[in-house]
Amino acid sequence: MKSGLKRLAVIGSLGVASAALATSPAFAKSDISIEATPHTAHVGSVVKVHGQGGDDAERYTTLVIQQRSGKPGHWSNWRTVKQDFGFEVRADVKATQAGELQFRSVLYATDENHQHAKTDRVSAPLTIHVVR
Repeated sequence: MKSGLKRLAVIGSLGVASAALATSPAFAKSDISIEATPHTAHVGSVVKVHGQGGDDAERYTTLVIQQRSGKPGHWSNWRTVKQDFGFEVRADVKATQAGELQFRSVLYATDENHQHAKTDRVSAPLTIHVVR
């Protein structure tokens, strides 16, 4: 008889927990990432870059892959490599000189009323080493 009471207590507590989860507020999810291969590339080779991002709370978003070259303390400005109105962008970038390349994903959200794009999220930069 004791095992039957334990089972009833477990089932009852699971029911209470699931009811509490069902009544909790929902939160919009927003995420962004950047990946690139290879991590060390030779001059003249192609680096495959893949950016992903999205925001459930925003109706219109644009995802952009940006690139800059140089070395710490002496980076060039960020420039757009490719953009898409979806949640995923892929680009093939040719490594043209020795040094370092950095890539990042930037998610822009457009205000539905004013149609002004604003920066929603920016990924951490990903560094690719380019050797001769």
